[in-house]
Amino acid sequence: MSSGTTRGAARKAAPEEFQALYDHVVTCGKCGFCQPTCPIFRATGREANVARGKVVLYRNIVEGRTEIGPDTKDAFANCLLCRACTESCFSAVKTDQVVISFRHAYAERFGRGPLQRAVFRYLLPHPRLMRGLVSSIWALRRTGLPDLARRLGLVGLLNPKLERAMQLREGTPGPLLSSRLKRRGHQAASNGGAQRAAAPLVGYWMSCGYNYVLPEVGVATVNVLEGLGRRVEVLDNCCCGMAAYGYGDIESAKELARENLRRLGDLDRLEVIVSECGSCSGHLKEYAELLADDPEWAGKALALGKKMRSFSEFVQECGGIPVDAAAGAPKGAAGAEGAAAGSLSDETTVITYHEPCHMGRRYQNVTTQPRQILRSLDGYEFREAAESDSCCGAAGTYGVLHPETSAAIIDRKTGFIKDTGATVVATECPSCMMQLAFGLKQAGIDAEVVNISQLCDEQLRGSRGGRGRSRRAVKGS
Repeated sequence: MSSGTTRGAARKAAPEEFQALYDHVVTCGKCGFCQPTCPIFRATGREANVARGKVVLYRNIVEGRTEIGPDTKDAFANCLLCRACTESCFSAVKTDQVVISFRHAYAERFGRGPLQRAVFRYLLPHPRLMRGLVSSIWALRRTGLPDLARRLGLVGLLNPKLERAMQLREGTPGPLLSSRLKRRGHQAASNGGAQRAAAPLVGYWMSCGYNYVLPEVGVATVNVLEGLGRRVEVLDNCCCGMAAYGYGDIESAKELARENLRRLGDLDRLEVIVSECGSCSGHLKEYAELLADDPEWAGKALALGKKMRSFSEFVQECGGIPVDAAAGAPKGAAGAEGAAAGSLSDETTVITYHEPCHMGRRYQNVTTQPRQILRSLDGYEFREAAESDSCCGAAGTYGVLHPETSAAIIDRKTGFIKDTGATVVATECPSCMMQLAFGLKQAGIDAEVVNISQLCDEQLRGSRGGRGRSRRAVKGS
């Protein structure tokens, strides 16, 4: 037996699940077209983190030329799962699936930390426990204990959005969204009538980020849904499971999906289900793929995908936000290169849009709807930023675990935002909101970050003669 064969035999066999993707990864032609589209590469210039490098490493593990271990972990940890590389790949290699497969296999072989297991498998499936814990963190904010937990990395693992929130917010966000909407539900029930009871019923999916960190966004979303003539049922959902899936804990992601499908009950009662969190709506639309091998839940997962809508998607299906015809001039749509051209009235605000990865072409393909809404809003001029569809570098816990790279990514993006002259940045994802506000603050750019639903709520209030600026934005500086 040759020495090479002996060395190969001494290696641990590749994880069995790698074989399922082997025929897929061998189609990579190593052309490098994935390189310029990768936000990590654009920010750092490091070839080691480009998709083709990950695919070759994965293939080498399957073929026995290298072994899965700590020295191979970093390449797969350095991925945003934004799918930018998949769009430019002639072989259509699904790099995100390769990365998730590695993360899962690595954890199966070397184990998961007890805290991560506890959060994903015992805490997230039970919203009441999660609400209690997060409420305690905010209540104890002034004691300094949560800041100690943040420095130790515990807050980032529990919920990455809390990590950013504790850096950006002074004080606390007040009552959680679940509490605010519960009170609102009681008021709506007492004020209901026959006309309201006959309105179509829409399910509101409450994201963890808006529940725990930015509750004012959820209130605005429900305002708009009701303003569009719908009754709103606040769903009894738990975490969608995107975080667990991103870590490669596929078992926890599947169990969270099943738990949510159990909690949702009969979907036929709902016209649609709406979320203003692009990560939630994107992941929920892919439950059918996640549970494809589960005969008990595959059908209901498929039905959920058909019911699911992002906020902007649903608003445009309803014909958009009503605009007072007497309100004024047509809205601008200048590109970033023309940002400095032309003059604005004193009452016109320049606004730009950041497209969350899970909203874009590579996930939900909800791209035109948010921009149509922003162009329609009275008092705003919309300007497209360069690379507006590029990942902001938040990506769940990526910004916490890779702060330097994440900071380089958001620094590039805030530079493009500055070029537009915008003082308002709109998006549709809590992680993006926190990351953008963090980046703007670091860059010293005086701009606020809002969810599109807050702008729509503002528009509806203004068209009814009410108070226009009702939102609380995340400030950049």
